[in-house]
Amino acid sequence: MAFDITIGNYYNAESIIHRLDPRVKISLMLLLFITAFIADSFTSLAAVLLLLLVVIALSAIPLPTVFKASLPLCLMLIFPLLFNLFFVSDGTPLLQWGLLQITSDGLYRALFMSLRLFMLFAAATLLTLTTSPIALCDAISAMLKPFTRFGLPAFEISMLLSIALRFLPMLMDDFNHIRKAQQARGAVFDHGGPIARVKALLPCLVPLFALSFRHAEELAMAMESRCYHGGEARTHYHLMRFANRDVAAIAACVLALAAVLLVKLAAPALP
Repeated sequence: MAFDITIGNYYNAESIIHRLDPRVKISLMLLLFITAFIADSFTSLAAVLLLLLVVIALSAIPLPTVFKASLPLCLMLIFPLLFNLFFVSDGTPLLQWGLLQITSDGLYRALFMSLRLFMLFAAATLLTLTTSPIALCDAISAMLKPFTRFGLPAFEISMLLSIALRFLPMLMDDFNHIRKAQQARGAVFDHGGPIARVKALLPCLVPLFALSFRHAEELAMAMESRCYHGGEARTHYHLMRFANRDVAAIAACVLALAAVLLVKLAAPALP
């Protein structure tokens, strides 16, 4: 079975979220991040989750696709989950295993932090699914442009992010090709426990790194052959302009987030 990764891929669909200005989508994502961090109870966090589900429904992207794209990022949930689970000693003890102890408050905080981080990953993934890499690059460059007077290379930063998003699905395709080639030569990847399977995949990393360096070298040569000079005197074929739908989206999101804050004030805080 081939591995797949969806983050970095653009999901082409006709929806109001796809038609929004990319600068508006980035701003709304950051606003959602701030609201998720302000939420201090499951009730207020559920309100943020409801808002996120409404945005996913408006984007016309199937919910399993968003979940599948967010799954690779969920590996980072392991560290805060284990930290809160085993190192929070407040509350009623639930399980004792040597020096490690799980308490009611530790379990509560572990589930709360994991849900919060998963929502942040899903929101960031939704941004990449509804915004093409070129539009995302132009939006980040435009938002960072005021900082160029302080020496910040705004266009170069946005270009690096765009290239990184493009390279993710390409590297996964290369990994699947290497894996299939080694399977054709007798390699076995689906036998044994999780540790044995991970060890079986290690020989795929060397050719994967070689291919990644080759892709980077080919990209650098292509950019040099076209006399690429960064953002110096750069023009854009598609000009970004705010439309009425962008203003309506900002107003609707601000009202929804204000409702979330009201729920936060009414709900009890995390112990």
